[in-house]
Amino acid sequence: MAHEYVRKVARNVPKCLNLKKMLMKKINVIILLACSMGVVAQAQIIDTLVGRNTASGNLIGYTPYMVLENSLGAGRGVIFPSGLTANYVGTGTTAEQALFLAPLNSFSTTYAVGDRLTVNVAMPVSSIAMDFGLAIAANNPIAASGPSYDSRSLFDWASISVRPSQTSIRANSSISGALVTGNGVLSAAPNTVSKLFIDWNSANLFTMGYIDTNSVVHVSETILFSGASTIGADIGFYGDLRATGTTLGNFSNLAISAIPVPEPTSLAICGLGGFLGLVGWMRRK
Repeated sequence: MAHEYVRKVARNVPKCLNLKKMLMKKINVIILLACSMGVVAQAQIIDTLVGRNTASGNLIGYTPYMVLENSLGAGRGVIFPSGLTANYVGTGTTAEQALFLAPLNSFSTTYAVGDRLTVNVAMPVSSIAMDFGLAIAANNPIAASGPSYDSRSLFDWASISVRPSQTSIRANSSISGALVTGNGVLSAAPNTVSKLFIDWNSANLFTMGYIDTNSVVHVSETILFSGASTIGADIGFYGDLRATGTTLGNFSNLAISAIPVPEPTSLAICGLGGFLGLVGWMRRK
């Protein structure tokens, strides 16, 4: 009897081991799913950026501010029609830079500390030097006027933009009168850029960059504004065009979501998964 019992147990050992392996695989799958859910943040679209234009051709809901007008008041500039594109108007090849902004309180969802502002990007390859990007600003932006026609250092703002001609991402900022342009340059072909983003990390700290077509986040620049700044009061877009008849875009689905971070419970589960994996590896050794 004892020998028969031992034989039965011996026959069932491989089955038990197989069941154990299957159970461990299922547990690992559950852990991976939990870890993934911990870093996914649901985006709230606040503007599809289509369907409505003013008589001047700009998308309704935003105000264009020419912040650099190298035509010195000759009537050239940039418009941002439904679509959303940046279009050069007038004649010539002088640099024209504009911010296209809307008050934060005009949107259905609030952009605040802990949030990520994104816009979908569909950018063509181009050999003409020009930029199109996402922007934030303090309240009361100032448009350029004579004699310099340059108001970029007169209020706080920042932008993250795509420059197809140099296959690059570029950051601009104006902080308490100090203007910095073409900073935080990243190499990126325009057809690999899926989204631009601006993270609002803390009261006056922002991180800007892009998300590629494989959903990988690339950080360009982290910017700290002064404590007295009202940065984030306006949000919108930045355009830098300098050739007659040029158009750059399209952008779609301006959205707000929480900055993706693993939740504490997800971190604990992921840590447990790592521990179980280590134990399994040690047993195999």
